[in-house]
Amino acid sequence: MIVGLSPMDGVTDGAFRYMVAKYGHPDVMFTEFVSVDALHYATGDRRERLLKTLMRVGEVALRVSPLKSDIGTLRERPFKYPYEVAQVFGKTPELFAEAVELIGKLGFDGIDINMGCPAARIEEQGSGAGLIRTPKLAQEIISVVKKATKLPVSVKTRIGIDQDVAKEWMEALMEVEPAVISLHGRTLKQLYQGMADWEAIGRAGRIVHKYGGYILGNGDIGSVAEGMDKVKQYGVDGFLIGRAAEGNPGIFLQGSVLCNVCGLQRTDPCKHRRLAWAVEHAKIYEKVLGMGNFMPMRKHLAWYCRGFPRAVELRMKLMQCNSSKEVKELIKPDRD
Repeated sequence: MIVGLSPMDGVTDGAFRYMVAKYGHPDVMFTEFVSVDALHYATGDRRERLLKTLMRVGEVALRVSPLKSDIGTLRERPFKYPYEVAQVFGKTPELFAEAVELIGKLGFDGIDINMGCPAARIEEQGSGAGLIRTPKLAQEIISVVKKATKLPVSVKTRIGIDQDVAKEWMEALMEVEPAVISLHGRTLKQLYQGMADWEAIGRAGRIVHKYGGYILGNGDIGSVAEGMDKVKQYGVDGFLIGRAAEGNPGIFLQGSVLCNVCGLQRTDPCKHRRLAWAVEHAKIYEKVLGMGNFMPMRKHLAWYCRGFPRAVELRMKLMQCNSSKEVKELIKPDRD
């Protein structure tokens, strides 16, 4: 059974994946998606930002190491590094081939093609979930990527545009044999509303297995226990956790664990654990992604700050922070 971190735009950057790898130990993690068009046309600072999106956990560990003498230890993996898969999106096959060549040099374990993003700016151009409308083009993209790399090629998608067409859609995708399909149990039009349709995921899984492939279910998984129940009930090969991991990078651990902050066995992180994570995450974010723009880190701070007394008050203050130093100074009294 495969347990993984779902790709999330603006969330699963290198700093967040480092936190998940260190404290959650999932089997696989996906990057934020990167545009194959942007990789082709971007230059200078913009290209540098894109390459930072494609930063692996091992590179992050080397950047955050306080001492050069630690590098040898870090290369021996102080914690289990999950498989890391780079996710890309677009609609132009030849640009996928070019992007895949670059990704191969960066040391990723696999390449995932986004065919599930419901954002209007993406799908209206025929990328992301928009590819569900053009199965022949989707097949061509998968085939081009497979020819351009020896890495496993997977697809992240949805069950349809405005209704469940997962059976026909899976038949089309599996004709070109992607290694894995991750299926979100909502249509494009649903966005993230309503409940994920796991019955549709189960039906899709039977099609994928008929072709000898693997399928991971995605949608409304709030814990490993819930995911395991879904795997048993619907016959999929594993599951991805997305939004439930926001503010809780340790969610991938099954059962209760000993909290090294409060010293108690817990299934959910205590206040002190959450706030310690917030401080560490903020420091890593600055070291990895630079100190020029701290605003993307603020949403993570908000997610960490919940589930305990006075969380709302503290969250409002954290949302004004502009550096990890400010975060640490603000949180320290609350941790005492």
